[in-house]
Amino acid sequence: MFWSQACFLIWASSSLVAGQESRYCSVDEIPPTYDIYAWGAQRSIISDVLSEGEGHDDIEAPQGSRFTSFRVHPTLEQELPVFITEDYEQDRLEHIFIVIHGRLRDGDAYWTTMNEAITAARGNGSFDLAENVAVIAPQFLSAVYNSGQYTAQQLAWGEVNAWQAGSVATHPARTTLSSFDALDGLISGFTNRTQYPQLNNVTVVGHGGGGQLVQRYAAVGADFSRDVHVRYVHGDASSCAYFTQDRPYVDYDGLIEPKCEFNNTWRYGYDGYTRADGTVENIQQYFLQYVTRDVVSLVGYQDEAASGDESCMARAQGGRRRRDRNLIWYRYVNTLAGTDEDLSGLPGEFRQLTDWSEVASNSSNLRLVVVQGADHNLERLLQDDTAQRAMFNDWDIGVGWRPAD
Repeated sequence: MFWSQACFLIWASSSLVAGQESRYCSVDEIPPTYDIYAWGAQRSIISDVLSEGEGHDDIEAPQGSRFTSFRVHPTLEQELPVFITEDYEQDRLEHIFIVIHGRLRDGDAYWTTMNEAITAARGNGSFDLAENVAVIAPQFLSAVYNSGQYTAQQLAWGEVNAWQAGSVATHPARTTLSSFDALDGLISGFTNRTQYPQLNNVTVVGHGGGGQLVQRYAAVGADFSRDVHVRYVHGDASSCAYFTQDRPYVDYDGLIEPKCEFNNTWRYGYDGYTRADGTVENIQQYFLQYVTRDVVSLVGYQDEAASGDESCMARAQGGRRRRDRNLIWYRYVNTLAGTDEDLSGLPGEFRQLTDWSEVASNSSNLRLVVVQGADHNLERLLQDDTAQRAMFNDWDIGVGWRPAD
């Protein structure tokens, strides 16, 4: 039997109302005991093996930040713990950077990395960086490994990687709030013009496991005030949520198309991602949101290690290298949308790919930033000029390096 967590569907806006705690859907995920490694491995990717992460000691805020909590919604008690810049001025705040950690749950390190990148960008002087900014690093706590480190109202997840796919928290008991809801609540609070009258930009950055969350959130997340621009940057994710059942042919001594029993099950596709009434949401609408929002895919070209999600479903997205999976994702989105983007040098081959060009009007806002000398390391990625433009410039971030160069 698949694990599932009921939730309540509310209005299409990001607002939550009492008694209807989540705008997101029931999610049937891959059973944790199933051996999903079709190519010889013996671990389940849902297992805690190699996924304990860090953060087992007392939580300490890096210098320049404080550790606090934000209520996910004013009418609810549940809170999301975060590291946040300690000295920002609420009525002058112009830009917030929400940076999401990977499977190690080291939000403090991610806060420091982003804060240092902003400091370096100010010294450079060539970016469209607002004067008044704040960095926020959510902490998606484990109910297993962080036991005793969270309060009665702070959200925590029983499976250490479940938050990456937008799953519902297991603490507090009987909560129906997911990691998607947590981001909705966090962003909604800061886009409130009464509370933050000068805020114009929100940049949501996720790397690794955080990249998985941001990629999916860019497709299914709420819309916010038109007065505030939101950019989504997902970096070096082990997998993406494919909108269709198409998968690339990959060269393993001859082109093959991997087949997996759970290939299209949520988090890898949209099977099982259903409305509270049991019906399936229009996946084309998620695709349209993804290609019309301001989304950047950040890829370290040296991210070649066979680590992270090595399940059959993840490998079906482009082999063992995270780099290849993310480059193929860019090919997939542009081909599905029917754009005229130059995809020369990108790996992967799609045969008889579904045509959703009418849905996307033959266009996609997704931008690709490839950092030639970076592996699976956000700090190294943010040293690249094009990656910095993706973080700090309004729209023109340039093309940057391409594999065909």
